[in-house]
Amino acid sequence: MKKLSFSIALGGIVSALCILMMFSVGLFPVLVYVFPMLCGLLMYVLYYECGCRTAIVSYVSVSLLALILSPDKESAMLFLAYFGYYTVLDQYIIKLKSAVLQWVIRLGIFNAAVAASYFVLTKLFTAVTLDDFGKWTVPILLIFANIIAVLYEISFRRLSVLYEKKLRKAIFRRK
Repeated sequence: MKKLSFSIALGGIVSALCILMMFSVGLFPVLVYVFPMLCGLLMYVLYYECGCRTAIVSYVSVSLLALILSPDKESAMLFLAYFGYYTVLDQYIIKLKSAVLQWVIRLGIFNAAVAASYFVLTKLFTAVTLDDFGKWTVPILLIFANIIAVLYEISFRRLSVLYEKKLRKAIFRRK
């Protein structure tokens, strides 16, 4: 029972923090990409402490509430399409033996998420498309987005080790 109550409490806290960050994008629009990334890191903490089921329930609830409550739909879509579930999914990707295959899968998932987000944002939420800025806009933005995805993965890997080795003991006061 203690484990269940801990999972529910931590899931609620992480979900509330994620919703707060998603909502705060309206106040701090410069953080439209940073807050979904930070929410993804919080999802990793939830996965690490409570397991996959709690992390998935939190991801679904935050995604739905962010789409409804967040004034910036782009950040909500970034969380929904990639950052919310990626840190949980990556725990299964790293079990593959080939590092090249790991990166192919990671970038494939990222590019599929970007394409789906672009489609949803342009078809459902706004009438402006990136094609209005020139024919090279989409390919250039996709290249930069992939660079950001690689940097996020490297940062996530380092931050997850930092959390596991040092921060976890300081935050939860348990092993």
